[in-house]
Amino acid sequence: MKDEIKKKTSKTGRLIAWIPFAAVIILVFVFSSQPGARSKATSMLISSKVYLLSTGDSASNGRVPEIFDYWTRVVLHMFEYAALSFFTGIVVSVNGFRGKLRFLYMFFAGAFIAFADEFFQIFVYDRYGDIGDFTADCVSVIMMAAVFYVCGGWLDKKRKKKEGTGKSKQEGRRPFMNFMIDDISFDTAIDRIMEMAGEGKHYIVTPNADHIVKLQKDEQFLKIYEKADLVTADGMPLLWIADSLGNSLTEKISGADIMPAVCERAAKEKKSVFLLGGREGVAEKAAANLKKKYKGLIIAGTYAPPMGFDEELCEEDEVEPEESDVEKAVRAVNKASPDILVVCMGAPKQEKFIAKHMDEMNFHVALPVGAAIDFAAGEYKRAPLWMRNAGLEWFYRFFQEPGRLFKRYFIDDMKIFILAWKYKDVMR
Repeated sequence: MKDEIKKKTSKTGRLIAWIPFAAVIILVFVFSSQPGARSKATSMLISSKVYLLSTGDSASNGRVPEIFDYWTRVVLHMFEYAALSFFTGIVVSVNGFRGKLRFLYMFFAGAFIAFADEFFQIFVYDRYGDIGDFTADCVSVIMMAAVFYVCGGWLDKKRKKKEGTGKSKQEGRRPFMNFMIDDISFDTAIDRIMEMAGEGKHYIVTPNADHIVKLQKDEQFLKIYEKADLVTADGMPLLWIADSLGNSLTEKISGADIMPAVCERAAKEKKSVFLLGGREGVAEKAAANLKKKYKGLIIAGTYAPPMGFDEELCEEDEVEPEESDVEKAVRAVNKASPDILVVCMGAPKQEKFIAKHMDEMNFHVALPVGAAIDFAAGEYKRAPLWMRNAGLEWFYRFFQEPGRLFKRYFIDDMKIFILAWKYKDVMR
């Protein structure tokens, strides 16, 4: 009974928090809907009152210095958006978000409304969008979000100190959005992969923001995730989301970090590795670099699928005068019969290839790790460590391939913040 009352109270609190947030938005657009002359009159009236209060000068004929009027308007604009950001922070907080994700929600909401406000004014008589106002609005939003972040962090530390830190965190699999994730350390993940490389047949997946967005619509991809033997968080946004909901993940375990660590262990434990993926010649170059770096590493073979490699199209051919590209890849793997199969074709293609042809191929553990072969070959450089730790590796990658990655990073992957809100109750 107490739990039901608590849930109802919490739900009511969440709904009430939206009221001042909505009120400020309405106020913003009410002022923005005023025609130019009326807007100036309103601005001048407020400036006169402020000028009178601050100087005691009645400002003859209701006039105030132009510069004073300008800065009064700017400050009021900033105050308006600081209030909006404050109530956004309240809404986000009562819905359970803290830390970096709360900061991002506050910023995105404020920046979006500020942009909509300036765009709206283009259609109001004798008004126009002002980049200066937009900038000032965003600055005030960021300042308020920073206050929430700093003060919230201080309060969280104080709360954790009061609760005590004696409890050790249990590693294991737990819900994350619409799939399960393994909350383990990097070293534990490598140990488990090397155990898999000894017997049986297994595969891992390394979800990032792009994967999670794709999982919402691709049921086949989701089923592959459900059957995976190991699911590790590949991306700082996943850690931010978990931490912001008070249920942090141990650490980031990306495919680009897994491959070299596994190769290092494989060299020591005499496990063979097969590299499948990359453009022509890239896998061979990666193999040479890895063998040079990890003495004793056994590269059982490499295979680079040609451009247009697509298993579905191959299967639909009624006449197959030649061996299909997929069959060639499967045959190459079987000829080498490696302990560890590294597949780098991009998601979800690499995961679907492994799942569909798993029973046809001879290997113990498959690692679909995206661009890891390109990194090992030196085709692309990884971001500096500080950028990776700050969650900015995606930004570094964007500048390497802006044409290919713009839509993915700046449009598609932004949906991760909507999904975090959708699944917030699942992840607490």
